[in-house]
Parts: sequence; structure tokens; C-alpha cells
Amino acid sequence: MMKKIISLIKTDFNTTFGFSSIAYSFKNKKNRWQIIVFGLAMLSLLPTYFMMVKGLNGMYDIYSQIGQKSMFLLSGFLASQIMIFLFGLLYVMSKYYFSNDLAHLVPLPIKPSYILGSKFVTLMISEYLTSLPIILPFIIIYGTKGGEGPIYWIYSLLLAATLPIVPLVLASILIMVFMKYTNIGRKKDLIRTISAVLFLIAIVYLQLKIQTIAQKAIMQGDNFLMNLVADSNLLVKKLGLGFPPSQWGTLALVNNSNILGLINLLSFIGVGIISFFIMIFLSESLFFDGLIGNIEVSASKGRGKKLSIRDSARETKPYLALAKKEIIMLFKTPVYLLNAVGGVIIFPIILAMSNMTGGDESLSAMIDMLGVDSGLIALAGIGLVVALGMLNSIGATTFSREGKCFWIQRTLPIKVEDQIIGRVLSSLAVQVLGIIALLVSLIFVVKLDILIILLIIFLGLLGSIPMTQIGMIIDILRPMLDWNNPQKAMKQNLNVLIGMGVGTLYVGGLVFLVIKIIDRVNINLIYGLLTLVFGISSVILFGVLKKLITKQFEVIE
Repeated sequence: MMKKIISLIKTDFNTTFGFSSIAYSFKNKKNRWQIIVFGLAMLSLLPTYFMMVKGLNGMYDIYSQIGQKSMFLLSGFLASQIMIFLFGLLYVMSKYYFSNDLAHLVPLPIKPSYILGSKFVTLMISEYLTSLPIILPFIIIYGTKGGEGPIYWIYSLLLAATLPIVPLVLASILIMVFMKYTNIGRKKDLIRTISAVLFLIAIVYLQLKIQTIAQKAIMQGDNFLMNLVADSNLLVKKLGLGFPPSQWGTLALVNNSNILGLINLLSFIGVGIISFFIMIFLSESLFFDGLIGNIEVSASKGRGKKLSIRDSARETKPYLALAKKEIIMLFKTPVYLLNAVGGVIIFPIILAMSNMTGGDESLSAMIDMLGVDSGLIALAGIGLVVALGMLNSIGATTFSREGKCFWIQRTLPIKVEDQIIGRVLSSLAVQVLGIIALLVSLIFVVKLDILIILLIIFLGLLGSIPMTQIGMIIDILRPMLDWNNPQKAMKQNLNVLIGMGVGTLYVGGLVFLVIKIIDRVNINLIYGLLTLVFGISSVILFGVLKKLITKQFEVIE
């Protein structure tokens, strides 16, 4: 039994992280430049990360002044585990149900629990990339500023190592139940996609509502200030009730020098281990029921359709046909849809929900109190849309998503210009959904006149073009074509991270420029300047892409 599990873990580990491919790239001198590009992209993200860490230092000082330093740690645990859970919902669905290796594993005499257990291990390791950058600054700041001893650091290591277990187990169980009971009918992919989006919205709303109610109950409670002074863990005990594991992790570190800390540490780790075995037990009855149909190919989908002479003679512009193909691929593959489209609409939805649940502390109340100018709101909306053009990952994965079918694009009689325009149009189509979601969300926050709406739409879409083109340049230079899991083509693709790094520099430069001149020139001149910068950038990047695609289509095997 153990040999099977270890063998499955090794195989899945190698296919997930592609160590063989990385080793080959190190040996191949032609690919070494990619390591340099990746390093530069990582360095470009460091200034933003350091600014966040600096902000956390100030946050620690605020909590320290009111005698609630433990709340600082709770914020870190809650943030990291919520992020793991939300991203885990997407990763679990992809890895458990849409991996190409399932077609080979399912027919073998292997229990569902073995398959699921091996995939959970590699999924948990990959989630460290999400959890550690979030939780480590909180742990390090609290430990160094508080002068904590060696037991604190040992506890921290154990907690950081087991941090992803509970949220990933919850995500796994929810997805298994979800996939089992939505595996019905010919439209099951559509049912699952719509249900998944509604499910994410419901989870975000519930979390925000619970947090708001808890905060208001604490602040409005009798003798709140007296209790705050008397109990340094008051906020942790109250707010941690929404997700007890975060509370246990916090209290384990805060009380590391006494038996209470050990009890909370054992509770944190023990619940993680028990929940893992519960998930493994449930997988025997849930996993295969949700899987059936995902690894089958239906031969009946094209039956009963007749092609008329008019349809066969109808001509479509090549770039429109390519854009349509890209959009269909994004919307028909749940993993792509949730990552690309879900990533674009989820932030505006969170913005609206946080305002709806915030009451007197809502964003709209703050804007009314501060008297924010409508021009600044328009600039903020434009900036959000352009940033979403970078975060949707469509441009940075446009060629990678072709996978082993990439050779078809090379042989089709389509001009390079049409390749660029078609792929940019598919990204802009998704951006339109993001703009609609953002504008609807802003209605709950602030009053918008027609001019602001038009500015956000026009400049937001115009600014999204260079964002998409930057991603396309990176993806055509190093396309990830050899993948066995659609999730790998998008979420485990370094091109996305590199694109975000370069895009951050581009957007950051524009933000810096606007901040410097906003008090010196008329706001309309800023709109004109942004139009000029976005337009020139798009033309220059179009020329660069044209040369690169022509060259790469000839050399890529």
C-alpha cells in the first residue's frame, strides 16, 4: 500500500512541478536566458512586497498600543488560510478532475483514496507558494519585535508547515460533493461553471458578513474598553470564532511559554490530521462519482446537425474566428473560466459586498466623508480595469493554452497580424465582463455620471491592450506547451508571474507619473496623456509581437 502511495506522489510531484523539464532547461544554454528573465520579474515584485511588509510593521505597532498584539498574528493566519481556501477551490477542481493523467490512473487497480491522497500532497506543497509569503511576515515581525524565544520559532515552523491542511481539506470535500451532485446531463460543464461562480460569491459574502457582525458586536459591547485592557487576547477570542484553526494557531504562538500554547498547537495540528483522514474516507464514495464523464469523449455531440450551403460558404474574418475560438476555449474549460473570468469579476464583487456589509464603516461612507473628487474616482476605475487586464492571465497564456495542438496555429493560413488582433480581442471580451462587474459594483459605492462611465470603459479597454500584449510577448518567447493539466497551463505557468512583474512596472510607472502631476495640471490633460501612452505602447508592442511571432513560429518545435 505505502509503495503505491509513494510511487503516485513521486509521479504526481514530477508532473506538477516539472523538475525534469527544469533540469533540461539548466543544461540547455539556449534556455538559460529564461532564468534571468524570471529573476528580473521576481525582483520587480519585491518593492511592492516590501511596501506591504512595511505596512504590516505599522499595523503591529497599532495593535501593540492597545494591548492586542495577538490580533496581529490572527490577521496573518486568517488572511493566509482564507487565500488558501479560495485558491484551493480552483486548484482542487483542476487537479482532482481535469488532469490528463486520470485517464491512465482510473483504469488501474488503485483506490480513489490513493489517487486523491497523492494529489493532495503535491497540492499542499504548491500552496506553500500562497501561504508562506503571507504568514511569514506576520510571524517574523511579531517574533522579532516581541523578543520571542526559541520555542516560539519551533512552534512557528510547525504551524507554517501544517497551515494549508484544513483549508485544503475543506476545499477538497466541498469540490467532491459539488462535482458529484452536478455531474448530470449534457450541460454539466455549464451547470458546474455557473454553480461554482455563485458558490464563490456566496462564500465571500458570508465571510464578509460574519466579519462585519463580529466587529460591530465587539465595538458596541458593554465595557468593551475595560475588557480590552483586562484581556490581551480578547479580539482573538472574539474574531477567531469565525475560523477556530486560525485562533488556535495564534494562541499557540502567543502562549508559547506555557501549557496553553502547547494545547492550542496540538489542537491545530491534530484537527488538520483528523480532517485529512475524514477527507480520504469520504473520497471512496465521492471521488469517482464526480469524475465519471470528465475523462470520457462524447461522440454524439455533432449528430443531428446539418450544415447548409449558406453556412459553408460564409466567410469570417481570420482574427474574429481566432478570437471566437479563444473565447470558446476559455468558457468551455471550467478551469480557464474560473481562473481568467473569475479573477476579473471576483474583485469588483468583493468591493460591492464589502461596501454592502460595512454599514457606517463602508467605503461609500468614507468617500462621502472625505469628499473624493469624481476625477479621482474615474482614474481609480481606469487603474483597476488596466490592472485586471494584467491579472486575467489571458495574454500570458494565450499560446501555452494551445498545448500539443500549437502546431495547428503554425500551419493555418492566418497572418501574424490576425493572430495578434484575435488574441487581444479575446482578452478584451473578458475585460468587458470585468468592466461591467466593476461599474455595477461602483454603483453601490459612489454615484457615477455618464462621462466617468465612458472614461472608465474607453481608457480601461485601451490600457488593457498593452497589458495583454506584454503577456503575449512573454508567452511566445517561452510557451508552456507540454502540460497534462489545463490548470498547469494557466496557474502553474511562470509566464503569468513574469507578466505580472513586467505589467506591475508598467502600471506602477504610470501611477507614479499621475501622482506627480495630478496637482499641477488639469485632469483632462491626464486623460489625454493616458490615451497617448496607451496608444503608443499598443503600436510599439504590436510591432514587437509581429516580429517575435514570425520568428518563434519558425523555430518552436
